Amino acid sequence: MTAPDTAAGLAAALKADVVRRWNLAGRPTAARLAATSGHDAGLFRDFLEGRPGFNPHRQWLAMNDALPASDEHDRKFKAAVARWLREVSGPPTQPSLRPVRAKSSRSCTPLQGPDPLVVAQRVNSAQQFNHQLRRLMIQTGTSFTDIGRRSDNLPRSTAHHMVNQERLPLREEQIRAFVGACGVGDEGQDEWVAAWREARARLSGASVAPQPVRRRRRDKVLFTVTITTPRRGRACTVTAARAGRAALFVVVLALCLITALASAPLGEFAG
Repeated sequence: MTAPDTAAGLAAALKADVVRRWNLAGRPTAARLAATSGHDAGLFRDFLEGRPGFNPHRQWLAMNDALPASDEHDRKFKAAVARWLREVSGPPTQPSLRPVRAKSSRSCTPLQGPDPLVVAQRVNSAQQFNHQLRRLMIQTGTSFTDIGRRSDNLPRSTAHHMVNQERLPLREEQIRAFVGACGVGDEGQDEWVAAWREARARLSGASVAPQPVRRRRRDKVLFTVTITTPRRGRACTVTAARAGRAALFVVVLALCLITALASAPLGEFAG
């Protein structure tokens, strides 16, 4: 099977692969799949009813074991699941890939990997941002049920949709409720909201919109005033680009007065 570039695309490909093989096998029931593979029937029921749960890769692996496939396909499928785990959760620090649950998020042992918030601040797509929300869940040992129980206005179904959709969450309150249910404090919530706003502006192109270039206009010669005196005539050129009629009138009068004073002999003003 081909492996898409993003974790979201990889998850969709893994799910589509087992669904296709399940259809080819005649759509066996969860009990029959459990009897074939030896896995818990609850894993198959959750998968067939559309409940991916906290660790969806366990359902994928169980379906892969219960459905017929060649050795080569089985090897590629398991390698793709391992790649999805690395991209979403980072390399594990414990033998089991399942996060350790604890009463407090501070006392739990998080999976190693880059800080989800740091990655969310420089994402290039909505899917990448949403996957950082999922990584935050995994690192803090939070499930969708926990989010629905801890938040007053964010049901578990909405939280599940947030991390699986191909667009950014619509409202700031959703981000605060989600990360707050994962144990993030007020200051951290503000940082997540800021990262969400930056991602929304960056992906919409608002922050990189080209600024209009203002070209300098040449002053246009409006008219030329020539004042004749007994000695000599002088020409005054008045230019303006956006001056109003009143301003031009004042300028012309001032120039006429200055020219007349400069041209008149001093004796004419002597007592």
